[in-house]
This record gives sequence, C-alpha cells and structure tokens, in this order.
Amino acid sequence: MIVTDRKILRQVSKEVVDIDQNIIEDMKKAMKKHNGIGISAIQIGHPIRVFLAGNPAQVFINPTILERSGYTKVDWEGCLSCPGAHVRVRRSHSIKLKYTNEEGIEIKRQFKGFDARVIQHEFDHLNGFLITDRGKVYQE
Repeated sequence: MIVTDRKILRQVSKEVVDIDQNIIEDMKKAMKKHNGIGISAIQIGHPIRVFLAGNPAQVFINPTILERSGYTKVDWEGCLSCPGAHVRVRRSHSIKLKYTNEEGIEIKRQFKGFDARVIQHEFDHLNGFLITDRGKVYQE
C-alpha cells in the first residue's frame, strides 16, 4: 500500500545501517503494481534512506547529492503518494550522486536528464518534501 498521509511523508528518513531485503522487495512490488518509475521506502511506511528508480529498478541506499548542475529545467511530475496531482517542477539537469547499491558497494555516479529528475524527486522524499512543495498543483 502506498502511503498518502502527509504526517508520515513529512518525516526525514533515517540512515540505513543494515538493509532489510524484504523492504526492497516490497518497494519493487509496490512500484510495479502502481506503474511507478521510482519509490522511496517512506512511501510504503519505512522512514529509511532508501529509494528505487528506473526500469529495471535500481536500489539507492543512503544517497547523497554531491553536485547539481547550474542548468535546470522545468517539467511535469506526478507522485504515487499524491494521486491525481501534477506539478511543474524545476530540477537540475544533471547531478552527481554517492550511494550504496543493493550489494553494499559504494558508488559515485553522474545522472542526467530524466534519470536525474527521478532521483531528485525520490531524494526529496527522504527529506520530507513532496512535489506539492515545489510548485502549483494541477489535479486530474
């Protein structure tokens, strides 16, 4: 089940020490069930610093954005936790991210375009931000 309760979603997620594979599997199932392109653990009720992004879903544990490009772009975003809402959000076109993957390997990697947008969206969830904080909401 996807969490829509703002009180839960506004929590700042805690660093992960030991990842529970069951949480990752539950996130993958929820993302697939709802046709998502990303999901954060808090969206299924676990306030930990983990999100999935992409197809196939890539796991990001304890991510940190190291750099953001000065070049930004505005585009439409939706969110599994804000059903029916669409918001035009300004995001950096490229980011450099440090994170741990599912195998426990620390990675530093550059992401651009749509991938960077999805990662920034999910990163916002880790810090208690929603797309509704980023711009005017248009409802379906």
